[in-house]
Amino acid sequence: MALRIPVHVTSTDPILRTGVATQLRSRPEVELVADPSPAAVCVVVHDIVDDQVLQLARELRAHGNRQVILVVSTIDDAALLSVIETGACGVVARADATPERLVTAVTQASTMGGVLSPKLVGRLLEQVNRLQHQVLAPKGLKFTGLSDREAAVLRMISQGMEVREIAQELSYSERTIKNALHDVVSRFHLRNRTHAVAFAMREGLI
Repeated sequence: MALRIPVHVTSTDPILRTGVATQLRSRPEVELVADPSPAAVCVVVHDIVDDQVLQLARELRAHGNRQVILVVSTIDDAALLSVIETGACGVVARADATPERLVTAVTQASTMGGVLSPKLVGRLLEQVNRLQHQVLAPKGLKFTGLSDREAAVLRMISQGMEVREIAQELSYSERTIKNALHDVVSRFHLRNRTHAVAFAMREGLI
C-alpha cells in the first residue's frame, strides 16, 4: 500500500479549517497531521488573499515547508502574483475544492508540482507577459534577472575568457565589462565573479 501523504490544514478561521479538514479526513491517500513539519503538504484556507494569509504562507516557507497550497474564495491578478512571491506552490478556488480536487492538488504538491486551475494559469501568463514588456524589457532585463549583455559576459567568463578578450568580442570597454560583472555580483549578493558564474550555471541562467 502506498504511503499516505501527510497534510497539515491551517487557517485563521476555525470554521474554514474544519471544513477542508473534514473533506480530507476520510480520504485514504492523505493523513491529517497537527504539526506543519517540512514533510507535510500545508493547506492554508482563507476567504481572500490578504496580508495575513500571505504572512502565514511566508512563515510556513521560512520554517522549511516547501509545499504550501492556498485554498481561497477569491483572488485577483495582483494577489495571484503575491501568492507566487511567497513561494507557495499552488492555489485552489474554494468553489472547486471538492475532496477529489483537494487530493489531486495535495498529490501534485507532494511531488513538487505546481497547482493552478487553467483559468488562473491564463491570468498568470497575462501578468507575466505584462511584467516582461512593461517593467523588465525597458530596463534591458529578462525574468532571469540578467540582461543579454550580463548573460553573454558570464557565459564567456565560464569559457575561460579574460575581461580584455570579452571587451574585444562584445565591442565594449573593459570598464563596462567589469561594471557588468560587479552589478551581477551585487544584485544577487554573490562573493565574486567566479561565484557569479557558478550561480548562473547552477540556476540555468546561462
